[in-house]
Amino acid sequence: MGRKRKTDEGKSGSPAWMSTYGDLVTLLLCFFVLLFSMSSIDVAKFKAAMSSFKNQIDIMPGGTSLTDNELISNGISQINGLKTIFDNKVPLEEEGEEDADITKSKLKEAKKDAEEINEYLKKEGYENEVEVEYNSNIIKLTIEGEILFESGHAELTPDAVKLVDVISVKVKELLADKTIQIEGHTDNRPINTVRYPSNWELSQARAIAVGYRLIKEHNIDPSKIAATGYGEYRPLIDNSTPEGRAINRRVEIKLVSEEYKNIDELNEVEE
Repeated sequence: MGRKRKTDEGKSGSPAWMSTYGDLVTLLLCFFVLLFSMSSIDVAKFKAAMSSFKNQIDIMPGGTSLTDNELISNGISQINGLKTIFDNKVPLEEEGEEDADITKSKLKEAKKDAEEINEYLKKEGYENEVEVEYNSNIIKLTIEGEILFESGHAELTPDAVKLVDVISVKVKELLADKTIQIEGHTDNRPINTVRYPSNWELSQARAIAVGYRLIKEHNIDPSKIAATGYGEYRPLIDNSTPEGRAINRRVEIKLVSEEYKNIDELNEVEE
């Protein structure tokens, strides 16, 4: 009987070259992490890069761009129903003199327009139905949803038609250098119908209804109007009470400066 030939068994584990390669990659990683930790960011260049993204138009029509604006009320009370919102994007003392003068001039002009709208609404008997707010780039008219629509519907009521017709007079006067952003908002009570599967559809249908009225009956250029529905996702206050839900059901008409091209958040107003 012949003897079994002895076979050489290979060494267990990974090849030697792989261990060396792994060590090399690890050292390279540590090297680049060290370089990054020692690097410094040019703040001026970083701010310049970030500012290039400001004042851009969203891809979706009628959408809103995110901004870091903080909006505060100055407590003006000499005109009923009128609140002043200041643009707090950059403190005036940190702006150049020219930019600060432009901002002040725009704010002064917006205040004048907002006061005229408020006085006009007061004259027509609608000062309690419409809240007027402004900053240097936007004039916002907020209308309670119950005034405009029946519950679960997006057709303008007869009273709503009169109100929108009244508002359209001043809107048309200011459209030379502005566009119109119409936003629909609901409370958080769910809706699930064939026509409106959710509050998104309902809120947008309501914004569109107001927009159609402005276009068809008052010949406002459709290219100057965008309609957006936010559903229940941008409440002004808590939805836990009937009063809170009533406040959150609303339509907002924003007159936005053409040069601004960016919709500010005017919902976070400090009372």
